[in-house]
Amino acid sequence: MSEHIRQRQPCLLKYLVRGVGADRSSQQALTAELAEMLTNVSAVTVLPVVEGFTVELEFDDIKPFTTVSFEPYVAEHALGDAVRLRCVSQGSPEIQLLKSRF
Repeated sequence: MSEHIRQRQPCLLKYLVRGVGADRSSQQALTAELAEMLTNVSAVTVLPVVEGFTVELEFDDIKPFTTVSFEPYVAEHALGDAVRLRCVSQGSPEIQLLKSRF
């Protein structure tokens, strides 16, 4: 019997988050919240831009997700929740995917 060995599936996701205050305390709080929520994240980079942040997330492996289900989960649930919890909104926050690499 041959054994199926699952290969790691690394991933890089980069988002633009607009409609939130881009102050240092929000930046630090968002970074910490994402690191805590996404236990399989290997690097979190949150940088300020006008009226928001860029958020880059690196993962060594996306299991148990597939490439189709992973990005929507991160954007809608993890990043969306972290922004609502840790950022001061200035209008209606928007999350836009800038880059994904699997």
